[in-house]
Amino acid sequence: MSNLRTARWRRRLIASLNILALAGCAAAPAAAPSADERVKLLDEAYGGIAKYYIDPITPGGLALAGMRGLAAVDPGVSIVQKGDTLVLHEAGQTLSFPTPATASDAASWARLADTVAAAAREHSPELAALSDDRIEQVLLDGSLTLLDRFSHYSPPEMAQERRAARDGFGGIGITLNTGGADIRIVEVLPETPAASAGLRVDDRILAIDGTEVSALSREDVVHRLRGPADSVVALAVSRSGSDNRITFAMRRARIVPPSVVLTEEHGIARLRIASFNQQTGESLSELLRQAHRDLGGRLRGIVLDLRGNPGGLLDQSVEVASLFLDGQPVTSTVGRVPESIQYFTAPHRSVENLPLVVLVNGGSASASEIVAAALQDAGRAVLIGSASYGKGTVQNVQRMPNDGELTITWARLVTPGGYILHQHGVVPTVCTADLPDDDSGVAAALAHSAGGLGVALAQPRAKLDDAAWERLRALCPGQREDHQIEVSAAERLLANPTLYAHALRLTPTAKARPLTTAGVMQ
Repeated sequence: MSNLRTARWRRRLIASLNILALAGCAAAPAAAPSADERVKLLDEAYGGIAKYYIDPITPGGLALAGMRGLAAVDPGVSIVQKGDTLVLHEAGQTLSFPTPATASDAASWARLADTVAAAAREHSPELAALSDDRIEQVLLDGSLTLLDRFSHYSPPEMAQERRAARDGFGGIGITLNTGGADIRIVEVLPETPAASAGLRVDDRILAIDGTEVSALSREDVVHRLRGPADSVVALAVSRSGSDNRITFAMRRARIVPPSVVLTEEHGIARLRIASFNQQTGESLSELLRQAHRDLGGRLRGIVLDLRGNPGGLLDQSVEVASLFLDGQPVTSTVGRVPESIQYFTAPHRSVENLPLVVLVNGGSASASEIVAAALQDAGRAVLIGSASYGKGTVQNVQRMPNDGELTITWARLVTPGGYILHQHGVVPTVCTADLPDDDSGVAAALAHSAGGLGVALAQPRAKLDDAAWERLRALCPGQREDHQIEVSAAERLLANPTLYAHALRLTPTAKARPLTTAGVMQ
């Protein structure tokens, strides 16, 4: 593999992604790929997966699975390997192709996959009806059936949206409702060009740069709103209460979808993190400062709400945890290749020291589990809610030659307490699962945490086997819905220092640094 390709694979570690459909996320239509471009795409995919996937796999195996994926489109297609020959059966036709000499030759297997797909399309109307880029997706999706469910391929347009959600994009900062007859603004993000220009929710967009939106597809509308940062876009809108067109001209800016929301009630700052994108750590830090400015001495505690948070960027989860941890371990990653072995520790710096509660549920996954586990293992926070999802793997994202993305699992996450997050997740010590969503439920949750259930939930996790983990999670099963009981229990704890201190004492804390690869790789 070339140094360039290796650099692409190292570029970003992503635990999971949450996609937000903000205006300006669409990509321009791509030209049909040539055969050489398709071979290059498959070559990079097979080679990258074979080198970095968490379990051993060969380009030959990936290519065969991809070619057999053609049968998902046309069940009449049959591909069988017989020794050093590949046999294609389709519509009464039988064609034979020599296979590469070794299963590790990614380039040769890529050429074979392209040749076989082209031959199958000549005899299959179903395959012939597919566009070239759709054939690429069929081949890659077939290969990925050999991998775990978190590994996937995103074609160019979807990849553009994913990059925009996590990294930002050039736009004006509005969300559109494009489902009806009109193109209406349903959200104007604060501190964006749209907000500064005076655009409002429910404004109806009539024209973009002089082109009437009635002549554009919905995809064209979104694409035209997007552009390089600092470039100018002009909008004509209609507004309720006015019979005239209103025109706006504004310079696009880099827009990163907001991921943190602050609510201040009863002397408590509740910070809801929806996902982890490039600005999550910075946004959380600023909102913590805002809470201190707003409440001053009345601020008595912090609630970090990670319920339903599917994850996002690994580095941002480390940054978020580091706002509350001074020089303590956050997480480790371990995989099959040396590059996947990494240790993340919070720097020594000024941190937030107020009492802290973290809310989790069955929808909290990946990056949110990194944060929750780090704060729990450090004894820094009381966790309230139900068992988290248990998505403890790290995905490496490769930007492909066609501008799509290949997301491949390449590492597992290990908590500071020494247990693997995958399939285990984080189990809170104040459990609200299956309790009524009222004051009686809050009282029961706090009472249980002080009794036998709390002691059982406080057991050290590093030495638990899978059966013991199943029993632990069964004590507080994961639930996807948000309930007021979690927030109310957090407020009750933070209002009573004695209750909070007792709950914190029951928190299972780390006794050692994270495991090394020798401890987790079999």
